[in-house]
Amino acid sequence: MKKKKTPINGENKNLIQVIIKTHNDTKGGHPHIIVDNVDNKHVSVGLSTKPTKGKGSKNYRLEKSPLNDGKQSFMRRQGTVAPKGEYSGKRNGSLTPKDYAQAKIYGERAKQKYLNKKK
Repeated sequence: MKKKKTPINGENKNLIQVIIKTHNDTKGGHPHIIVDNVDNKHVSVGLSTKPTKGKGSKNYRLEKSPLNDGKQSFMRRQGTVAPKGEYSGKRNGSLTPKDYAQAKIYGERAKQKYLNKKK
C-alpha cells in the first residue's frame, strides 16, 4: 500500500491550503482559488493549464499544481470579484508560499478595484 505524503513526512510541509471552487461563467466554468471575501462575494483568481490568455497576455506559472494532478498549472493575472452563488464544487488544494503570495496580490488588486468602483 502506497503511503500518502503527510505534511510531516513529505515535501508538502510548507504548502498553504486553499479552497478551489468552479466559477460558472459564460464559457462553462473554470477552477478558481478563493483568496478573500468582500460583502457577499468571493475574491478569486482563475487557474489554467495554458501559458497565455487570449492574444498573448501571459499567465503566472505556478511552481506546483494546486490540485496535485501533475499538470503544469498557471494562474490568471487578473482577479475576479463575483457573487458567491456563481461558484460551485468546493475542493481543497495547496499552493507554495511564493504562489500564494502572488495569488494574494492579484486578489487584493481585484478587491481594491471593486471597492473603488463601489464608492
